[in-house]
Amino acid sequence: MKKKLLAILMTMAMTFSLAACGSDSGETKEDSGGGKETSGDEIVIGCLQDITGSTSGLGISVQKGAQAAVDEINENGGIDGKDVVLKTYDTKGDVTEAVNAYITAVTVDEVSLVVGPPVANIANAIKETSESYDTPVMGFALDPTCQLKEDGSPYKNMFCFQPSATSQGQIMAAFALENELKTFGVLYNQENSYSVSLLDPFLDELKANDITVDENLIVAYGAADADYKTLLEPLVSAGVDAIYCPNYTQQLVAIKTAADELGYEGKLVCGLDAAPAFNTTYGGDCSNVYYINNINTDDPTTIEMSDEVADDVSAVNKYFLGYDVVMIAKECIEEAGLEDADALRDTIANVNGYKGLTGTITMDPETHMPKDMSMFMYTYDNQTPVMLGEFGI
Repeated sequence: MKKKLLAILMTMAMTFSLAACGSDSGETKEDSGGGKETSGDEIVIGCLQDITGSTSGLGISVQKGAQAAVDEINENGGIDGKDVVLKTYDTKGDVTEAVNAYITAVTVDEVSLVVGPPVANIANAIKETSESYDTPVMGFALDPTCQLKEDGSPYKNMFCFQPSATSQGQIMAAFALENELKTFGVLYNQENSYSVSLLDPFLDELKANDITVDENLIVAYGAADADYKTLLEPLVSAGVDAIYCPNYTQQLVAIKTAADELGYEGKLVCGLDAAPAFNTTYGGDCSNVYYINNINTDDPTTIEMSDEVADDVSAVNKYFLGYDVVMIAKECIEEAGLEDADALRDTIANVNGYKGLTGTITMDPETHMPKDMSMFMYTYDNQTPVMLGEFGI
């Protein structure tokens, strides 16, 4: 009996000893004010991305860009003398996985903030859950419903650091009109938040310029639809000048292939995911593809960094988004600290004039998205990207 009691006492002593050592481990804990209080030499940032699954190329590119920024920050003394640690959570392209990963990040690992995904379906999945916590999500989901509630007020923790779908759709339409495209068909994924969010802004901008797209030439499809030739046939038969297809890369490759097989000679006006590596994934002549992009590939710094990571990432523009948002996070943490969650959120919501690799970012605190931010339109010379101009709305 005495031996058993001694064993219990020794176990308890070891437990208390480990707990005492753990207070300097660099993990974070909630303070009484609802913020994060670092208790060691590290600041932990979460990175919530599709690392596996159909959009893994986007997630991995963001993660690598974020890690590059973290490495650079640490090489220059960290944040307030503390090293930054990036902890990645794989959503696997699944909304349930995403919610579980977010909860783990903010409750178990107690990250200071989250570098969020560029995938709207994932951001939409976590937005309601995020309201119950005090951890900001600095992401790139351009669908405004990821940041804004039905009453127009923002979800307190949800932020987007690239132009919204409203801006991007309008820019693509304005570009098409400037290039004297007059008749349009549309092929979009009605089950994808990203694709849906880019539909109305494009059509509304056309309508504001006295161009209305025939309803019969607006074709919606879902996950069960894989016969793109059948979907495209009425648009190709109508002889439209351009087909607007704001879809993800794998679907764009299939759409471009089907359009070629049907003999379509018009233009394809696409979103961000027709940027490289769409061209190499497709493998053929992409000269009739127009696409929008965050980055100016004529900029010397962008060229140099793109060359350095060309073999490591499939979506260079997402790499730059990940890099920029971590650098913005650094400035926000340095200004607001981590002890007061409201102060940190307020600082993020009011970022003003940050000059990044993806442009100059000024946030609108009413929408949690950038305002007055331009983007670039491109085409391809066969497979070589050609920048056509900078556009803003």
